[in-house]
Amino acid sequence: MARIDRYLLHTFETLKDVGTPEIHTAAPAGPAASDLLPMLVRVVHPAEIPKIMDIQDCQVTSEIGNIVACLGSLATIEALAGSPWVISVEASRPTSGFDCGVSVPFVHADKVHNDPQQPEKGDHALVALIDGGIDVLHQAFQDKNKNTRIASIWDQTDSSAPGPTVQGRSLYGTLHTKNMINGYITAGTVPKGLGRDPRHHGTHVGSIAAGQSAGKFCGGMAPESQIVVVIPRIRVNSRDPFSVGYSNSHVDALSFIDSEANRLNLPVVVNVSLGMNAGAHDGTSNLEAAFDNFSGGGRVPGRVVVKSAGNERGKDGHAQLKMANQQVQSLTWTSLQSHAGPDVIELWFRACDDHKLRLFDPSQGSSQFVEANESKGGNFPSGYRFDISYEKFHWDNGDSRVLVSISSGQNLSIAAGNWRLDIEAKTVLSDGLVHAWIERDDTRPIRFTSHQWEEFTLSIPGTARTVVAVASVAPAIPWQVASYSSYGPTRDEREKPDLAAPGESIEAAKAGTLQDVEVMSGTSMAAPHVTGAIALLLSRQEKLGRAAPAGGSKQFNAAQIRAALSQTSQNFSGRPTPSMGYGVLDAQKFLATLK
Repeated sequence: MARIDRYLLHTFETLKDVGTPEIHTAAPAGPAASDLLPMLVRVVHPAEIPKIMDIQDCQVTSEIGNIVACLGSLATIEALAGSPWVISVEASRPTSGFDCGVSVPFVHADKVHNDPQQPEKGDHALVALIDGGIDVLHQAFQDKNKNTRIASIWDQTDSSAPGPTVQGRSLYGTLHTKNMINGYITAGTVPKGLGRDPRHHGTHVGSIAAGQSAGKFCGGMAPESQIVVVIPRIRVNSRDPFSVGYSNSHVDALSFIDSEANRLNLPVVVNVSLGMNAGAHDGTSNLEAAFDNFSGGGRVPGRVVVKSAGNERGKDGHAQLKMANQQVQSLTWTSLQSHAGPDVIELWFRACDDHKLRLFDPSQGSSQFVEANESKGGNFPSGYRFDISYEKFHWDNGDSRVLVSISSGQNLSIAAGNWRLDIEAKTVLSDGLVHAWIERDDTRPIRFTSHQWEEFTLSIPGTARTVVAVASVAPAIPWQVASYSSYGPTRDEREKPDLAAPGESIEAAKAGTLQDVEVMSGTSMAAPHVTGAIALLLSRQEKLGRAAPAGGSKQFNAAQIRAALSQTSQNFSGRPTPSMGYGVLDAQKFLATLK
């Protein structure tokens, strides 16, 4: 029988009280789209995917390997749970908010651009962005003839026009083609639904990776590359209890990007500067598996994903406890102000350890004890709703997960106050480590007040096995890691982040202008520096391969690129650190090494 994620079931339970989020979909059949929620399904083998398409209310949007992104109802979950072809069903997850940073000469990309023997600016590669928007009118995204270099934009958040067709399916959202975008440039205006990137984030990130020089902007890493943009549907509306769109939207985005790369016959590097906290942080979730599947486990030539490490350090979103037999410890956190919630916390530990847990609200109301393989919920006397599930031998990795969710219940919001989770160890047979993460976005002001730990703060999917995770440093020597830049390793002790790039006070294109710039800082600004460097490599190899006779130069894959990026860093010593991986990007040495 397939395993069903308690997170997903909690979501449907919450919807009974607070209403269902509006989710747009192109499929007209079955129940209203507002009755469905996104989920990821892992099947035994890709050949079994057609067998789940006839399941009630199941609306498949995309597939990568044996991971299927779909919408469904409670009836869908019940049918999937009984399917012999389904391994697990997992909720799409929320984003933890925007990360943010980069400097071209500092990583020697200018030397690649101006190489007297083989200058390279990325014209035979595709840079894909999964981000909050892009200003198509900014001249950083045009070529020398003032035509756009943006091949397409899929806006998942806007249903005012037809969406793309991928894998034979008509998808939700609106597709903006290259011809349409050139029309916007000629008219000097864009459709209201697309806008000009009100948060400025995607424009800034995109120009670092692939912007040409324009006015005050001096140009980015791969200034002649083609660009594809996906604006993900993450939080579908303010009443969404778990913001369950992250995983689903990103798997759909990867499918679209792969389709566009095939259509354009170009290698592609994907930049992701949005991340989330919930999950085991060990590369085993359906979302992480989908990102690994995109690159074929790192083996498919010309398919690479780059992820910002995250800006979670210093936000007290991770805690680590070490339990001993028959010991009780308290994990505490605070809500800094009233907010709608829900608040979600995940705890992960070895399944050979046996604990029981009890939750206390700010008024010292207490839940019942929850033990292995139990799920309990209810209301505190204060009116807050709690749901706690303890799953032993979780299907992703065989470890134990405790999921705690707190919602407003009978109240209008979760008031500011201090919460406590007592963990009582019955038997400890491992090292006793318990990791806890808060799933949080910009609207959820919640943080741990005990056992805070700055390591293991990488945001997902930067913890996937083949994704290149990038930390942020100041563009100066001696190196200084940004105070917000998330630290590794992964929970299964893999070395992450892979490397670092400048992300402090980076000047790049400003949305809402044609040629102006603005300064931003964050790992989001570091990641596109690495993305652009990879685009330069892919472009060079593409040209060499097309010019060579049969058996000539081949394209590189993600496994080769990850290794070379690390081993050609400016301060490589062979010994990684949890703060900046193997060192700071050197684009010139990176391209010179991979030949």
